[in-house]
Amino acid sequence: MKAQITNRTRAIIAVDYAGQPCAWDELCAIADEHGLYLIDDACHAVGATYKNRNVGTLADLNTFSLHPVKHFTTGEGGIITTQDAELASRMRIFRNHGITSDHHQRARSGSFHYDMIDLGYNYRITDFQCALGISQLKKLPGFIQQRQQLAAMYDHAFASLDYVRPLALRPEATHSYHLYVVQFDTSTMTRAEIYEALRSENIGVNVHYIPVHYHPFYQQRFNTHRGMCPVAEAAYEQIITLPIFPQMTEADVDDVIHAIQKLGY
Repeated sequence: MKAQITNRTRAIIAVDYAGQPCAWDELCAIADEHGLYLIDDACHAVGATYKNRNVGTLADLNTFSLHPVKHFTTGEGGIITTQDAELASRMRIFRNHGITSDHHQRARSGSFHYDMIDLGYNYRITDFQCALGISQLKKLPGFIQQRQQLAAMYDHAFASLDYVRPLALRPEATHSYHLYVVQFDTSTMTRAEIYEALRSENIGVNVHYIPVHYHPFYQQRFNTHRGMCPVAEAAYEQIITLPIFPQMTEADVDDVIHAIQKLGY
């Protein structure tokens, strides 16, 4: 990654993929060395920890998604956390049309005056969404505990299969399992064949994700192409996401495991 840093680089964005935090100490050291902001795409990892520190406190800016498929939701939208007061102030202005005060602040001060100091947008979350999010947040520990228990069942079953391998878990991290991703040995069956075989057993598998540089927008705008990221591309050809959600039962997990055993490697 260091080789990609130039004098135009302003920030490092790291993704806590599937729910496992990145190696944040190493990333912080690189960011500090080069004077860069560090941004955590923590959308998968709410509730996870890294070296006993909560995700959401590990970078200069930490972003979370409140989409319905995430650990807790407001229906849509997101959250950004920071310990930098200046960044927090700039984000509040940006979400409010570039205006320095909102109607609550003007009501408290008894003034109608406001200043627009920058180009901003209406990114304000509604009170209805906040109420839903707060109620969901109270349930978050239970949701994560259930996901971790389901993941442990998968881990135990796949330990005896040599053709499917869960992603490794760092010993200094706790995983919140937004996704449960495995790598298959594709020397006998392609990933597409494995995907179709599991779908035919009514197992709701998916693939997360198509590499960004495969998409037409990036190819046309930034001249990306296949072959640019060989490690990610090789992984993409082997990964499949298995079902995992808090309402999933042990019988559901057994169905998934049985379908994978039936692949007949």
